Amino acid sequence: MDNRIGTVAALRVGRVVSQPWGPKGVPSAAVKAAVEGPLRLGVLGFDGDEHGDTVNHGGQAKAALAYARHRYDDWRGIGLDLPDGGFFENLTLDSPGTDDGTVVLGETWRIGNATVRVTQPRSPCYKLAKRWGIDDLVLRVQQTGWSGWYLAVVEEGVVGPGDPVVLVDRPAGAPTMAEISRIMERDKHDLDGARRLIDAPGLPERWVAKLERRLASRPDSDAARLLGPTED
Repeated sequence: MDNRIGTVAALRVGRVVSQPWGPKGVPSAAVKAAVEGPLRLGVLGFDGDEHGDTVNHGGQAKAALAYARHRYDDWRGIGLDLPDGGFFENLTLDSPGTDDGTVVLGETWRIGNATVRVTQPRSPCYKLAKRWGIDDLVLRVQQTGWSGWYLAVVEEGVVGPGDPVVLVDRPAGAPTMAEISRIMERDKHDLDGARRLIDAPGLPERWVAKLERRLASRPDSDAARLLGPTED
């Protein structure tokens, strides 16, 4: 049985530099450059990849960010023309039929000789909008659910452009990345959805806590994520 679901179209990493995305500059490695050869993928990410914000980015649950290449065509179809890599992903995947609407929480892949697990969709932040000068880009990403998703490393290995992406396991009944994004970021009044999601195995603990506060009528503010730093 062929469980191949895609191919690594491009691999990108970035170093921390100061970006003009706030009144005092923002240290970020979000803008990533493509590499030609394979790189080691460790539990904290690819060799040579950095994180300027280690509170909200990086760590074992966010070792790498994946994005379906055909989503760029989808964006062009609704008037947004960005280059591959424009959503700050590490892995751009040629993956027809595999994207935010089909990838589920906890599914496991083999890429190169590394094994990874899908941990959560990316919560888009103001840096996307600042990078491209599109004020409502974060809201547009939330509306579509085309945000990409994070991978944790189950088994370290080497990954490179052209490597196949092979499905190892897909938990039955697990929510898709798009469904999680919808409940977490768009349809915040869907309390039944929040109750279902809160019981999903593998949902990040901080998201469980966020849903618990929402169900207790103490919702969090997303202003900092959406708007970024402001003048003191």
